[in-house]
Amino acid sequence: MEPLVDVETVVVGAGMAGLATAAELGRRGRDSVAVLEAGPDRGRAHMQNGHSPAAALRLWLRPETDPDFHRPYETAGGVYRDLAGLRRRVGGRSLYWGGVLLPIEPWALSEEWPKTVVTELTETWDEGPSLYQRVVDDVVGWGAEPPGAPGLTVGALAFDRTPHATRVEPAGGWSAFSPLAWWDEGGDPSVRRVPILAGHDVLGVRVERGRATGVLVRTEDGELRDVRANQVVLAAGTVVNSRLAIQALAASDSGAPRELPGLVDKLSQGFTVAFTDAERLPDAVRAAAREGHVHHRTGTAGTRANQFVRFTESAHGAIEMTSWSMGEQRRGPHGRVRCDDSGAWPWRTTVHARVEAADEAVRTAQQYLLGELWAEMAQLLGVPAEPLLFSPDHGSPDLADRLTAARTPTPRTYSFPLGSEQHEAGTLALGEVLDDDHQFAAVPGLYACGPSVLPRTGAANPSMTTLALSKRLGAILAG
Repeated sequence: MEPLVDVETVVVGAGMAGLATAAELGRRGRDSVAVLEAGPDRGRAHMQNGHSPAAALRLWLRPETDPDFHRPYETAGGVYRDLAGLRRRVGGRSLYWGGVLLPIEPWALSEEWPKTVVTELTETWDEGPSLYQRVVDDVVGWGAEPPGAPGLTVGALAFDRTPHATRVEPAGGWSAFSPLAWWDEGGDPSVRRVPILAGHDVLGVRVERGRATGVLVRTEDGELRDVRANQVVLAAGTVVNSRLAIQALAASDSGAPRELPGLVDKLSQGFTVAFTDAERLPDAVRAAAREGHVHHRTGTAGTRANQFVRFTESAHGAIEMTSWSMGEQRRGPHGRVRCDDSGAWPWRTTVHARVEAADEAVRTAQQYLLGELWAEMAQLLGVPAEPLLFSPDHGSPDLADRLTAARTPTPRTYSFPLGSEQHEAGTLALGEVLDDDHQFAAVPGLYACGPSVLPRTGAANPSMTTLALSKRLGAILAG
């Protein structure tokens, strides 16, 4: 079998993590790099810019309508189905996300994270600003609004304006930041544009004498080829990263377990409601509805959940409110990725996950936060605040219908099943499976990035931390 190409570094996956890692390698002058993506290259347009709002919503909530949706695993217990899966194309989920740009909360970074990594994320990195600040600088330079806009007060509750890595596009619609912007002709001139090879499905990592030496690839015409490399970076999403890691660990040590624990997703619940008597609402709320911005309250170590609220104007003059809470699921043996090692690569993969007692405490806190906001709104309107009614089971089976149904004066609650937030993380944690430099302790030359490496996820969505840690990994590999 002849090698397809020889490179110093091969990056598996052209999503947010893989592209950000490759861009940093290019920025530091490394050109012996190849990014391998299983899916096609369909251009750079974000889903909110390349489709009508209705079509974009359908692609999100009805992923079976998306030709790039792919679920390369089986599930157990009714989780990680429906919305859960990959967007297998160049750009990946960076062309689908909503742009919320929040760091992991200090209370979550204080435990389990390597102290050096925390310092570089939050204080200083590479003799300059912190990694989090570098991400802010990147997205503001791309065209996003700088953080720090005025917040919003709803009764007795104060909300901050939620930073977003988004911008309005000249031709209409809006986009969220993607590292693919660094591959555009008008992108950052300091970034050397390393090649992105679409249609290259990585089946497994080659391990020789205990060290990663490249990957086995199936090309789009079905041919099996080898890519030789001194450094292999897994950036293919948490479940696929886990499968590739399990295979590599088994190749290095035949007695290695065929599963990885620590899989988590975000816990998310919310409600929607419409106010037909908009004149009775405070001026600040009506102004927020005209602008349509998202605001949030940052969670505490007790709640482990952030709360968001967005007011919008309907076509009929009503003001609609959507509020949701995103919380932390703690890592443990209950969430895991397991492989069946009978047969050739890729091994059959199954996801196991469930809501634990510690997660129920977060769900209870979320329902309190949501009810608190509803009570404040009811008081502003001078109407009774009937308690919000949530299902005792986590995960609304009719989630898509609940989110697209017409808003009514009676609040409608919902919750996302595990996996549906698409924030899965935690199986390849820094300081555990990986050392502080993102390298597998058991397989030298093999690295990982993306949410799979988070030792603890906090309540924030993982995108800002993914961009920050990928920049860090790119610098480590270049050095």
